Amino acid sequence: MRRKLILLLAGILALSGLCTGYASENVSEGTTEDIAENVITLKQAKELAGNKCRDLTRYEISTEIAKYQLYRADDQYDDASHEMDNSMYRLNNLNEQYSDLQEQLNKPDADAEDIKADMESILNQIDTIGEQLDQESNSVESSLDRKRDAETQHNQAVIDEENYQKRLDYLVEDLYATILNQEQSLNIYTKERELKQYSLSLERVRLGLDRSNQLQIDQLSTDLAGMNKKVDELNSSIKASKGNLNDVMGRDYDDPLTLTPFEVSATADIPEYDILLIRATDAYNTIDEIKRDIDERKDDLDYVDDDNYQEELLELEIDQKQLQLKDEKTQLVETINNLMSNVTSKQESYQISLTNHEMAKKDYEWNEKKFEMGRISKLDLMQSELDYLNSENEKISAAYDFHLAQKALELAEEGVLI
Repeated sequence: MRRKLILLLAGILALSGLCTGYASENVSEGTTEDIAENVITLKQAKELAGNKCRDLTRYEISTEIAKYQLYRADDQYDDASHEMDNSMYRLNNLNEQYSDLQEQLNKPDADAEDIKADMESILNQIDTIGEQLDQESNSVESSLDRKRDAETQHNQAVIDEENYQKRLDYLVEDLYATILNQEQSLNIYTKERELKQYSLSLERVRLGLDRSNQLQIDQLSTDLAGMNKKVDELNSSIKASKGNLNDVMGRDYDDPLTLTPFEVSATADIPEYDILLIRATDAYNTIDEIKRDIDERKDDLDYVDDDNYQEELLELEIDQKQLQLKDEKTQLVETINNLMSNVTSKQESYQISLTNHEMAKKDYEWNEKKFEMGRISKLDLMQSELDYLNSENEKISAAYDFHLAQKALELAEEGVLI
């Protein structure tokens, strides 16, 4: 009996060192300056990404390339137009010379042979310039088409860059919230591991008192091993997520990173549906692009011959674009509806999680008092703490889901669909 009591005391002393031992593993190292440099707020994360993100830089480079291609196309059009203007000026001069020679030819004392020879020479020059004008007219038309294409490409590049900047803010917020959720889950997994370790140690003590069996020990050991695996996997996932965020912010992949949690309001100001749809439609570039395609084809109809199939082909293309326009408008309406419903649903879930968290907090505080009075066991208290942490995790997850739902709706209002 005395030996069993000694084993029981040894087990309890071993259990009392569990939390202390785990805490010592998480003591951070480094100077205050190092820690401050590696603590990032959501605002700072978005600012760093806006300045350092490689994908955004690629969009900026594409915009610059499109700008200089537009400059080149504009210069080529100006050169072609200038050459054509010069040819027209020369042609007008030749026509005036020809008219003067005709007047001279009608005079009584005119040297008809010399004048006719000069007129023949001018006609030859007019024919030559006429051929040049045909070529130059084609060149001007081609350069004008290239200029218009370059303008379209540049305008689209500017829009793509602006839209990516907006999407980038959302992507950073999404990744930022994901990391905070993962870290909260890791905290829960760690507590659950402590609980399982405590249960296993307690069961081993009970086995020493002949109040348990090896089968129960083996089951608890298996559960603990599974929880250790979850912790390891989540740690790896957090490392990868932080590495991705570091990379987006222009930092080294393995730089230490601590994220500051951000508050989320329990309610959202949701715009009126009709107003939101009008704003989203006006800002949605895809709809504008289709409308421009339709207008361009309608303009082209004014310049086609009636004796070929080009007119029919253009009319069919316009019909196709009209159907595509209706599809995009329908999809936009459906997306707006889904986003508004999602915000409402996430708001309700968040408010419910706040209530559940408050209840779990009060239960845990009450169980702490009961434990101090010896009315519940340490195992019961640890389970109560785990329940409280789970409710906190649900609250945090619901808060960030609600926040991201609002951001997606705000982006839709600006014509950017996530």
